[in-house]
Amino acid sequence: MKGWIVRGTGNPWDVFEWDEVPEPSHEAMQGLTIDIAGLRTRGEGEPPCSSYLFVRVLAASLATPDVTMATGEYPVPMERPYVSGQEAVGIVDDTSPDLRDWMGKRVMGFTPQPFGSFAPRAVMFPPTIYEVPDAMSDEEAAAFVIPSHTAYHAVHRRGQVQRGETVLVLGAAGGVPSSALQLCVAAGCRVVAVAGGADKAAFCRELGAEVVIDHREEDFVEVVRQTLGPNAIDVIVDFVQGEPGQRARPLLAVEGRHVMAGHAAGLLPVHPNEFYLQNWTLVGVCMGSGYGAQALQLEEDAHAALLELVERGAYRTTVTRVVPLQEVPAALRDIVERRSIGRIVASL
Repeated sequence: MKGWIVRGTGNPWDVFEWDEVPEPSHEAMQGLTIDIAGLRTRGEGEPPCSSYLFVRVLAASLATPDVTMATGEYPVPMERPYVSGQEAVGIVDDTSPDLRDWMGKRVMGFTPQPFGSFAPRAVMFPPTIYEVPDAMSDEEAAAFVIPSHTAYHAVHRRGQVQRGETVLVLGAAGGVPSSALQLCVAAGCRVVAVAGGADKAAFCRELGAEVVIDHREEDFVEVVRQTLGPNAIDVIVDFVQGEPGQRARPLLAVEGRHVMAGHAAGLLPVHPNEFYLQNWTLVGVCMGSGYGAQALQLEEDAHAALLELVERGAYRTTVTRVVPLQEVPAALRDIVERRSIGRIVASL
């Protein structure tokens, strides 16, 4: 089968190769084990991977990790070669012996490397596999799990947002940030959305943000100070970090929380005095990291809460563009160059 395989290091439009890719097999699973970042080669004495689904991919979601894995900036080194694509919807066509009940079902979930979703068949693993509700399209399902679960973890479990709080969302028109924006609105918060461009600002208003700032036209820090006050932000939900995250921090109220859940603008050092002297809280977010056996219940609880929001119209997948699988590298370039809104999905 042909898919997008990565052998080198660089931008996706330079190093993605449309070529024959390894097909997932039961034999291949015996040489792998799962960690928080996906798959890695099994070390001596470690048990083989024993629970998994093989899926015939219907649609795959594109995201920033597809870029940072290729460039080498991903927080966990990625062994080459690998098939890119971390999320998909597909039909289960084979399973490990313990998961035979999943055969034939339409499922959505995480597709870690080396058998990612930018190919006709991929692999999914518990706990992040879910049967797709009948009312949800393939495109919606392909982009549901990672954005919604990551945002839920950032907003509710780690950020602990409360009704009536004022929440600043950086990069708010992006795939995961737009999910966080909706969750904050659904929780009864006043949401301040920062995005770049008039179309992205309009998108954030459509999702329910009360204050929307186009950072290409205005200094978002000054707008917040003039509109809401000098220390009016209770929580920063930050999928950007870098210079925007650093500049946003002084907007926090006493006992404010800076929730760091992504790094689209890179990572800058944080000095303890910023938090120590201001009675602020620095909150780190990495979905699933370190939770061990507890992760299954956390993900199940999040998924149930998210589906309840979907059913009452308080949350939706923000897919704004569908492309053929062959156009994935060009679409990833649009993400890098900030030309995308919400989530992009590739259809197979």
